[in-house]
Amino acid sequence: MKSSRQQDIALIAIGQVLIEPDVLSARFRCDVKQCKGACCVAGEKGAPVLSKEVEQIEKNLEAVKKYLPEKNLQVIEKEGIYEAYRGDLYLTTVQGRECVFAKINEEGVAECMLERAFENGETDFQKPISCHLYPIRVRARLGTDYLVYSQIPECESGRACGAAQNVAMVEFLKSALERKYGKQWTEQLLHYARSQRPAQH
Repeated sequence: MKSSRQQDIALIAIGQVLIEPDVLSARFRCDVKQCKGACCVAGEKGAPVLSKEVEQIEKNLEAVKKYLPEKNLQVIEKEGIYEAYRGDLYLTTVQGRECVFAKINEEGVAECMLERAFENGETDFQKPISCHLYPIRVRARLGTDYLVYSQIPECESGRACGAAQNVAMVEFLKSALERKYGKQWTEQLLHYARSQRPAQH
């Protein structure tokens, strides 16, 4: 996001993690009925995934397969569950569109079948952390994690919903942040974010 501005932004450090200010100030709450799960479909690549996550998905793959459409299973059979690009790993997509683990339901909403199997108690892996944290993205900078806010047009309804309900993005993503960085770090982040909000009159 806004790479040309990065040098001018005063970054915030919570522990060893660097954060762009708009990550803390943004209002956001997913509105899946409006966006139709666009984050599972939009983009040139599938979701960024870590090598250890690939291993976890492969371990749980058989339990997830029964939820997937035939076209997705064919992609997995032919192309596998991930691809490498410029040193990073991404989940495979179905013909350059939805994630290979997404299923489009009757309402046209893309649903994550990794999460479906997890919620049904059939696996021990929820979904890639990049998906759980979205629209926060984790970049690398100065040898540490660097959090940025990815603002794609498809998430406009989430921004509108968050603004209307006054839901801070970091509050909405609390469970994902705890999964990534732990409860203590997340509480420090939320405490700082709350301290920066204008007083209510």
